[in-house]
Amino acid sequence: MEFFYDRSKPKKKEQSYGKLAVQQRMRLAMAFLNPLRQVIAESWMNQGNGSKSKAFGQALKKLMQDAVEGHYPDQRILPERVAVSTGILPGLQVGDVVLGSAELEVYFSSEPNPMASPSDQVVLVVYSPEEGIAGRNTHACIRSEGYIRVDLPPQLRSVAFHVYIFVHNARKKQYSRSVYVGVLGPQE
Repeated sequence: MEFFYDRSKPKKKEQSYGKLAVQQRMRLAMAFLNPLRQVIAESWMNQGNGSKSKAFGQALKKLMQDAVEGHYPDQRILPERVAVSTGILPGLQVGDVVLGSAELEVYFSSEPNPMASPSDQVVLVVYSPEEGIAGRNTHACIRSEGYIRVDLPPQLRSVAFHVYIFVHNARKKQYSRSVYVGVLGPQE
């Protein structure tokens, strides 16, 4: 007896546990980083060898290695471990955070270091993964000022959001590793 079958009909295979876990980790990481794509493209440029897509890929790899916790199907991102920027410049130490109804002030200090210049520019990033909205300061603030004040976008005034801060030199060639300030919420 001869058997005939249709070769074009795809075989249905059940995906392995490991493959499903990696796929979920990738989905979580992409969903978390996508709203931050512009900031990451700029701050990870050195790791991406001048390519925005390679920079994003390096940030994605770092997030998947350091910031994903749990086992499939209960995996989650730990925002405090996410590196929004990376580099060799010395970072900032956050002193105080003041959240107003429509603005955010962060007071910081910096240890004396030969690589740290008083004219290094400070970047403050606010981000709500649940809303898919991220924003950064638009005005220049430098390391020697000791604080940064930003107006919050209207979409972030009524929801909880994460705050990251980092510095870069005046030519935007060198960056510091981002510092997680914390999760802040609306005024009750």
